[in-house]
Amino acid sequence: MQDLEGAWMLHKAMGGSGQRRLNLVSPDETGYTGVGLHRAWGGKGCLYIMPIQHRLNTAPLPFDAPEFSGMPKAKCATCNEHVPLQLLSLHVEMCVVAEEDITVLSDTNTTDVKICCPICQQWMDKAFIEAHASTCGDSHPDVPDVTEQDELSECHPDESSMSNGSGRRAEQSERPLRPKDLNDILKGLEANVDKSTTFSIAVIREGLLERGLKQWQRQKKATPSNPLRVTFLSEAGIDNGALRSEFLTEMLAGLESRFFEGESCGKAPKYSITDVDNNNFKTIGEIFAVSIVQGGPPPNFLMKWCYDYIATGEINFTDLTEDSVADVELRTLLQQVHEADSSGLLEMSEQIISCGYTGLITEDKKEEIVRAVVLHGTLRLCPILLQLSSGMALFGLMEAVRQEKELCQSLFVQELCTKIDADFVVGSLMPMFSERGTAKRQRECEVVNLLQDYIQDLEDQEHDNSCDVGQFCQWMTGQKHLPITSSQREDFKIIVEFQHDCHFRYGDHEICFPLVNACARAITLPVAHLSTAEEFREVMGKAFKFGGEFGRC
Repeated sequence: MQDLEGAWMLHKAMGGSGQRRLNLVSPDETGYTGVGLHRAWGGKGCLYIMPIQHRLNTAPLPFDAPEFSGMPKAKCATCNEHVPLQLLSLHVEMCVVAEEDITVLSDTNTTDVKICCPICQQWMDKAFIEAHASTCGDSHPDVPDVTEQDELSECHPDESSMSNGSGRRAEQSERPLRPKDLNDILKGLEANVDKSTTFSIAVIREGLLERGLKQWQRQKKATPSNPLRVTFLSEAGIDNGALRSEFLTEMLAGLESRFFEGESCGKAPKYSITDVDNNNFKTIGEIFAVSIVQGGPPPNFLMKWCYDYIATGEINFTDLTEDSVADVELRTLLQQVHEADSSGLLEMSEQIISCGYTGLITEDKKEEIVRAVVLHGTLRLCPILLQLSSGMALFGLMEAVRQEKELCQSLFVQELCTKIDADFVVGSLMPMFSERGTAKRQRECEVVNLLQDYIQDLEDQEHDNSCDVGQFCQWMTGQKHLPITSSQREDFKIIVEFQHDCHFRYGDHEICFPLVNACARAITLPVAHLSTAEEFREVMGKAFKFGGEFGRC
């Protein structure tokens, strides 16, 4: 108030119920006077001072302010400061001395000195800190020596308590824990996705592999480290996960057949210097990483020795056998070497020498010739695998593979069957039934039974049908692979809803197709058109055939 130079007005409160308005108290011609205020205010309630050109300083006055000079004071037992008696209770509630500020000033009076234990963060007298720390640190081998801690606290008390106390605990809390299973690894990788922007790709379904690779390598406004967002041109679908999953599913199937070769023992990259020069295998590695982290299928079709080399950077030559060779021409050469006699080996000498064999080409040297062909067929793929691993560095995937080689092996090597079967799809169905005892619920139960029989028939008669269980699941959800982890399998549910009033909505019609929401993993079945197994098979077959794209059939 001392700094205000007349530029202020008085207001009074009118009304009640906690919603009172402030009304201006108009001054007299000569300004505010006692008579004028008494007439306008009446001495009831409060007057509020509102400056016009300034802001009132509402900060609390210090306890040594002149305004408190005439008030009785008492000493605070915590900070030893003299506080006005009327404000002591408020001060006691706010006077919490930070324990970090308690330092050792001298060794003259050790009974009043408090030191923080660097292990349990408890404050205690300096005389007892050594005995306490000697037992408190039994289960903490990383704790520094107590005497060293005392010396640090005497010289630089604030810094020592920070570096050896809370700093030590911060280091221990920030130290990453070793993942327990594959689910922990995937959660850590998902946290590394840069969500600042989206990596958008727009393609058509025809020629998806080649167009997808070209659009992927463009990377103008974003990179594969961002969330992938897919658009299928000329389709009405909006990507909330299903379009991305379907794109990655189709891309991995195309990559497997175009860039890899092999049989039941797994596949290895096709030897192509042109693809290496175009950085195609780096792009393939990026697609592998995005598919694993962002809901696509895992590329679990590699040979074991290929994965071992990616994970360790070394080759165990004892693991390389004839089954490790995936090249068709070299496998044919190995078979011819086994069946050839001396003259036949001489006819194949040019091919044998081109594989790096420098010994005698005789019948008793067959094992050495075979070994040379095996090493030639595998070692020439090492630069390709290195380029593949450089693309897999996205989201820290390569670091996880190197640190947890055994846990990540199932992502790249086919150990168990990852193909979706009828039992998994049926077990994932979640019908939204009507109330019990109603006629609607009875019809819905019949339709669900028909759906279960239809899915099981797709598996039992796979060679006679135009689609299999995996393709049918991809049509409903966007993915045809089994979820990677057990928690993902538990969360995978397909909502089944029922439509009973299609005739009222669409008028007279002969056929009505189910409505699929792939992103929500939901399907709505028209109950009125699914009365028999034959009718169900006809409707679902046409829906699958003509409704493969994202849009109305």
